Amino acid sequence: MKNILLFLFLSFSVFFYSQDNYVNSITKKQQFLNLSGKPLTDKFTNMKSVKVVYDYSAKKLYFFNSTRYTYHYDFCLQVLGFREEIGEFNKESYNPTNQREYLLANINYLQNSDDWVMELAASDEMNAGLINFFYKEVQKNVFFKDKLKFYLNSPHVISLNSKKELKIPTVFSDFIFKRITEQSIENTSNVGILKKYDLQKKEDFNPKSDEIIIINTTPEFIPSVRGIIITELQTPLSHLVLLAKNRNIPVYVDTKVWDKESVNLLLGKKVELITKENSYSLKTTQKSIPAKKAIKEIVLKRDLKVTDLVDLETSMPSDIVNSIGSKATNLGLLKQIQKEMKSFKTPEYAFAIPFYYFDQHIKENHLQDKINALYAIPKDSVKLLEKELKAFRKEVKNTKVNSELLSKINEKLSAQNDFKNFRFRSSTNAEDMEGFNGAGLYDSKSAILGDAEKTVEKAILDVWSSFWNFRAFQERDLFGINHESCAMGVLVHRSFPDEKANGVLVTKNMYRDKYDGVTVNVQLGEESVVKPESGVTCDEFYCHNFNGFGSFVVDYRSTSSLNNGKPILTETEIKKLFNISPTLERRLNQLWQKRKMSKAYYPLDIEFKYLGDDKKLYIKQARAYMD
Repeated sequence: MKNILLFLFLSFSVFFYSQDNYVNSITKKQQFLNLSGKPLTDKFTNMKSVKVVYDYSAKKLYFFNSTRYTYHYDFCLQVLGFREEIGEFNKESYNPTNQREYLLANINYLQNSDDWVMELAASDEMNAGLINFFYKEVQKNVFFKDKLKFYLNSPHVISLNSKKELKIPTVFSDFIFKRITEQSIENTSNVGILKKYDLQKKEDFNPKSDEIIIINTTPEFIPSVRGIIITELQTPLSHLVLLAKNRNIPVYVDTKVWDKESVNLLLGKKVELITKENSYSLKTTQKSIPAKKAIKEIVLKRDLKVTDLVDLETSMPSDIVNSIGSKATNLGLLKQIQKEMKSFKTPEYAFAIPFYYFDQHIKENHLQDKINALYAIPKDSVKLLEKELKAFRKEVKNTKVNSELLSKINEKLSAQNDFKNFRFRSSTNAEDMEGFNGAGLYDSKSAILGDAEKTVEKAILDVWSSFWNFRAFQERDLFGINHESCAMGVLVHRSFPDEKANGVLVTKNMYRDKYDGVTVNVQLGEESVVKPESGVTCDEFYCHNFNGFGSFVVDYRSTSSLNNGKPILTETEIKKLFNISPTLERRLNQLWQKRKMSKAYYPLDIEFKYLGDDKKLYIKQARAYMD
């Protein structure tokens, strides 16, 4: 009798163990959900994922509990009897040959659209024959077989697909990205009065500082508010995201929030917004709205002793940042590094117009009294401030630039015959600084030598006047930066009318923090990455060296809506960016600390371009990335 009871106990234990941990086929949705966890790469919000293994020796599929077993290796070790170390497992399981003990994948479920995609690890070099076989084995053993698609998430599988070697239904990243309805931007909480602003109708957008706002498109600037819910998906390197991280306020994307009755019933009420990695909550609350903290005034250094143009092609004085601003100084430092590395180019004929001329222009045109009047406008008179700033910018644009300065610039630009188009960019002491990103606050303008419309004078005045942009004024106020201590330099270099691609790279893996790597947003031609038009997506991916295996990994999150879903950069072009990034990061941090421009060590926010038919790589800008 004891033997029978023991047999029944063991039988039931094995049954429940397997039911809790894995199944050989998925026959209903709840079965999938019971086994699901979140994907290892945090590329998409609100996606359910189940890991799957095909065991060649047993000729059997295993869909297993993705919460209990974080990695495929864990399941193969603990359940299927694999006995080697993880390094050997990776070599066997991700190579391009048929000599594999296991085939590995994730099955991802997009709940909002009821779509299902099969995804290999981006490091997996599985050949086309195995992919076709594996997909069909999975398809035969799931109830959603007619909906299952294979996800082209890496250059390897994209290449196989372009050669027509994959005989299965395939989708690019945009298939998933367009079906995602939620996205976490900044995870925290706050209390405020819930208000809604229809920015598509261009209505007044002057929310109060005690509000949590719902907006239906990406604004030009982020007002001083308690939290934001927006209906438009964001790239992780957009100006909205960078500025939101500066503010440390809850920011979340919900593409369907505008018409949600449960949310609209809360309008005008005091609510608490809590944003998390995969969800957010919005509820009425009795909690008090936190009092606005007193901000310690920040007085910046500005040196007006440099009275000539600063050539960035040569070595620069150690304290020059206080005379020409961070952006111009950083390009000069990049040029020093470029001479050492020789693996990329920087914008040619670069020089800086120092703060001295900005200050001189204010004095020569008797503008200081009007500037003082702007500073005197009460901070809660938002509409008046916006109106007066706009009028003042117009007045600045109608002044004349000092003729001596114009002569110096024209002489410098005319001394070369290579370029006619030049870019004039803001370089203040109130951007790219520790604790204050300042992304997108000021303007850049182009000038064409000999052109009656796009003149050097007009470009300078447009850049200078952007110092009084409403968004810049507001952001400086919010962070307690003393306006009178700020100054505007101008960075000048040749412009890029023939760019094939432009992008932003952060020297940090923003989706898999256990791996060192880079995150990249890149767009076709000169279309903006950081301020895209509504509905326009770019290529977005991360890349790293796969630990224990040594292969170079590129994993896409979205593909450009302007390039028919195909990747903009080749794997060789991506690898070049990847290879130069660690050296750039290390050398710039060394130079910043040597010049006392930074106390900490930061990842980089790099702006790059590929130019011309031969795709030359240019690094246009690099600054500290502070998240």
